[in-house]
Amino acid sequence: MKVLAAHQTYFFPYIGYYSVLNRADIMVHMDSFQFEKRSWMNRNRIIGANGEVKYVIVPTQKNHRSTPNNEIVIDYSQEWEKTIINQFGYYLKRAPYYKEVMGMLEELFDSKYDNLSELAMKSTELVLKRLGIKKDIYKTSDLKVLDEGPHEPDEWGIVISKKFPDVDVYINAPGGKSFYDVSKYEKAGLKIEFMQNRLTPYDQGNDEFIPGLSILDVMMFNSPEQIKPMLEDYYIL
Repeated sequence: MKVLAAHQTYFFPYIGYYSVLNRADIMVHMDSFQFEKRSWMNRNRIIGANGEVKYVIVPTQKNHRSTPNNEIVIDYSQEWEKTIINQFGYYLKRAPYYKEVMGMLEELFDSKYDNLSELAMKSTELVLKRLGIKKDIYKTSDLKVLDEGPHEPDEWGIVISKKFPDVDVYINAPGGKSFYDVSKYEKAGLKIEFMQNRLTPYDQGNDEFIPGLSILDVMMFNSPEQIKPMLEDYYIL
């Protein structure tokens, strides 16, 4: 059984994304697909200085609504990297892995990126390195997926999976359950599964656990060895 996951390029998404990726044999970044404003592609959530939920955001230049992720230009006229670094004050004296995670962020920000997808994919690469996860990773732009012609939105998983003849399972996040027509995948000879991570609670240094924050929050308070069982704490919808 060979398992494939395909996702848009996200900026340090929540642990459920990495739970799906951890289970997959092959990961495909959908970098050539349309950018979605007010999504997790250029922002995520952490705990702010006063214990509130705070967004960390990568600003982008104005773009047409149909612009693909790998053509979204980051707005480097703003000192957004410094702004993001400064937003992690809550963790300084509370998180045991503050130094390691901030070092990872600084490594990410040491480079400039031609587009938003490059930055997001690099963030995923750094997280996988930290967690000791090795996967075969591809991009839809390299696979020329969109050259296959127009398809319904829920059919791209089939198109991408067929790029790898030995893939027989396509896995997706729980939000896809109401979106995908399972029968299309069955007819294509593919099994499709929707994974729901249980968002295992952990000590965040405050009175109440806030689930679903960026993987950065998880890594601040947990070692890679502690995170591994969290990744595997899921069920199939």
